Amino acid sequence: MFYRIKPLDTLFFRDGRPFTMGSDTWANLIFPPYPSTIYGAIRTWLIFERGSLRDFEDGRFEEELGRIIKDEKNNVKEIKKGNFKIKGPLIAINENLYFPIPNDLLKEKDSTTEEKNCLFQINITQKPKIFISDYDLEDVLINKSDFELDEAEGFLDIAGLIDYLKGKEVVLQLTKKDEVFERELKTGIKRSSKTLTSEENYLYRIPMIRLKREASLFIQIEGLNSYPDQGLIQLGGESKTVQIERYNVDLLESLKNLSFEFKNKIFKLYLATHVIFENGWLPKWIDKTSYVGNFKGIELKLISCVIGKYNLIGGWDLANQRPKPMYKAVPAGSIYYFKILDDTNPEKIKETFHFKNISDINPEEGFGLSLIGEV
Repeated sequence: MFYRIKPLDTLFFRDGRPFTMGSDTWANLIFPPYPSTIYGAIRTWLIFERGSLRDFEDGRFEEELGRIIKDEKNNVKEIKKGNFKIKGPLIAINENLYFPIPNDLLKEKDSTTEEKNCLFQINITQKPKIFISDYDLEDVLINKSDFELDEAEGFLDIAGLIDYLKGKEVVLQLTKKDEVFERELKTGIKRSSKTLTSEENYLYRIPMIRLKREASLFIQIEGLNSYPDQGLIQLGGESKTVQIERYNVDLLESLKNLSFEFKNKIFKLYLATHVIFENGWLPKWIDKTSYVGNFKGIELKLISCVIGKYNLIGGWDLANQRPKPMYKAVPAGSIYYFKILDDTNPEKIKETFHFKNISDINPEEGFGLSLIGEV
């Protein structure tokens, strides 16, 4: 089932870096928010939609939403996860979806063209015999265009992403961040709880975002026995109220129905959301030396990748009242190139990887939403 999330006010999302009033005066903004932020807010909404926190602790919603099991001293002994999971979040503007630009699509450096941007695909090729680097994979990505290229900023609409996944040239109007939201800076200072006067050396600033009227977040929810029509949830660093409502149109249908032919048995894996692998940038099912692995019965070899700088993802564990483990996540937009080593056909590859959460850690929370493409 699909849902649209529409803020009623400004929102604040930051990364996992420590932020303390006085020590730091500026918090880093991220958008869209990490999947775990959306997952936790919706899960809380569903608990109170179905009953109370006591009902949740008693296991009334265990099949759907999981359960917290405590010992005789009221300490958390075990956390069971239910069937509830999400895919997303994705950015929606009116009836169109937008995705992080794939890291192997670059733009012409110092381009001043505002009307259209042509994104250049960097090509995969066999690594030269003389190659001075600690890069271990057998193939590399090189720029074969006549231009000096640079990273592209903004978002790719679903039509552009389909062209990209089908190996076609991507020529489109890039959607920039300021077309999705506006920044509003908020300055504050800590106040004494006793006197309500401000305290010295506790000045801070945080960047708030205000989504444009036509912009929202789009997610898919799975694993529930029944799906509410609408409601209000608290989201972000200041627990602002947002509206969530069921959306009966599958905006992803054209993307899901793609068919593929993998030349030379090579395909690419595009990450639409951040992913947390147990071995840092490398999925746990891939051997660290040979880069060969088996995923759900499919023999693959990782031959190249283009990944961005890691993001720190943590959070606060409400059940245990302590910080969650901090993970280094591979950012959305990262690309992995695989070679198929067995007789698996493209349809089976699509069934296994296309629009699936492949994160080693917390995939049910929306981490590692992957899409496949032709090379």
